[in-house]
Amino acid sequence: MTAAIGQAAKGGHAREPKGGGHEREPKGGGHELRRGGHGALSVLSSRPAWVLVAVVAIVALAIGSVHPPQPSSAARIAHLDSIVKCPSCVDLSIAQSDAPIAIGLRAEVATWVHEGLSDSRIEQLIVARFGDQVLLVPSGSGADVLLWVVPVSVVGAAAFLLAAYLWRRRSLQALP
Repeated sequence: MTAAIGQAAKGGHAREPKGGGHEREPKGGGHELRRGGHGALSVLSSRPAWVLVAVVAIVALAIGSVHPPQPSSAARIAHLDSIVKCPSCVDLSIAQSDAPIAIGLRAEVATWVHEGLSDSRIEQLIVARFGDQVLLVPSGSGADVLLWVVPVSVVGAAAFLLAAYLWRRRSLQALP
């Protein structure tokens, strides 16, 4: 049967095997060879399938290119109030504090937002006036980075060393 299929694939005529063609079919019926079925390739050879792929791609690109809406002024003010530390308080934001300086700073932040200043510019103005420690969020530079990176690195290195020690100990115990 294999010779007959090979001959047919080369463009020749397949001869019927001896014995009247009652050869046993392989399990699964062998229908793939008779249909010329290429599975997924035959599905993608049709024009509607390619149109569907193009539509899905266009929709995905359209959804991915939409930018989220800009936050409202109230949302920006609330965010800035939550990250600016009250200068006269201990670990309270100006949103949480009722100190006179916090109330005044909240009013200034609202004014700057309504004037159209960006969040980073407002943060710069506040830092210039009160110092680097006025922001409750680390700045991402200098010593602030070290305070966040060093402990995480130490824990990661300790976990790696512990894993290496246990792996080596297990491999030494496995030796005869």
